[in-house]
Amino acid sequence: MSDQKPVVFRVALVLLASAAVSYWYLDSKEDSSPQHEVVAQADLKDSGHKINTMAQSEVSAVKPHSAVGKTPATQENDKQLELEVVSKQFKAISEYYENEVKFPPYSQPISENNLSYLEPNRFNVVDVPVLDGNSTASLSLDKFRFFYPEPITVTLNTKLVVSNIHFEFYEPTTKEVFASQQTGEKSVIVTPDENWPQEIRVKAMVDFEQGSDILLTDFNFFVPAAYLLSAGAPISQGADMVIPLVIDVKQAGIYRVRANLYSNDGKVIAALNSKSRLGQGQESFELKVHNSVLSGTDGHYQLRNWVIEKMSGFPGEKASFGVSEQDAIILEPFDPASLSQEPYTPSPEEQQRLDFLREAAAQ
Repeated sequence: MSDQKPVVFRVALVLLASAAVSYWYLDSKEDSSPQHEVVAQADLKDSGHKINTMAQSEVSAVKPHSAVGKTPATQENDKQLELEVVSKQFKAISEYYENEVKFPPYSQPISENNLSYLEPNRFNVVDVPVLDGNSTASLSLDKFRFFYPEPITVTLNTKLVVSNIHFEFYEPTTKEVFASQQTGEKSVIVTPDENWPQEIRVKAMVDFEQGSDILLTDFNFFVPAAYLLSAGAPISQGADMVIPLVIDVKQAGIYRVRANLYSNDGKVIAALNSKSRLGQGQESFELKVHNSVLSGTDGHYQLRNWVIEKMSGFPGEKASFGVSEQDAIILEPFDPASLSQEPYTPSPEEQQRLDFLREAAAQ
């Protein structure tokens, strides 16, 4: 049993390190990851999740085995194999994180597989059992966050025959109903009032041919806190292409703006984000693109997938959101060769995390 203690210790160290790195990583990427605020729309940061999963996936391989019936030589061989697995795992995590910090957090390369970035306002449809589990149904909306005064369409998805649906739109905590409608169709369109709360729950009381059931779903509603008006011509600033924005701010506060940079042929290049305190009225804002993500591009770009967030200013205050007047903004041509070519240097905090992982991998 004593021969297994070092292995157990190393396994515990792997889990603690992976948990610490995941926490550090998610904290460092807070400003660059899209945000979802609803049940069934969890904002799982892909890279942080991968780091944690990479460590846990090997745990089964380093669990202590019973020494009963094994010779001392076999036990020693098992111990060495288990230590090698742990060392390889630390090395894999270290290499993964080292690759991540080659890029600044405000300008991260992404691909078409990064759906959480490409569809930041996606509504995730969840099928649920109805009529005692004999069938399934779901409620769907065009998106998760709606903005005044746009209409809201809710659709019941089911193969069952429906005779009647009574829809209610209410605040989940107080249960105050803000709209209700009865229909024989599977879709309903409501026009919100400006005084609707941020969190809205939809209840659909459905009369199927075989019986009745209730379905629920949630969405968010906002009167826009700000409007993105325009993006100016990009300029060179050291290793960064800087894109000036003009925002019409209705509610002063700290704003975080996210957008994805695309080539004009529709290929996504990078996820951009920046944060700044803005006053009421027309304000200037900047997004930066590091040279490390522009290699091989032709200087013709556009911005899409906007998220304009007024962040919480104090504990208990909810974030609010603004809108862009254009889904896609085509930028004026820019010469990537005008940027200085020095690589990104990790921040002291990022370097500290990387050094910790390297040291752990070397043990």
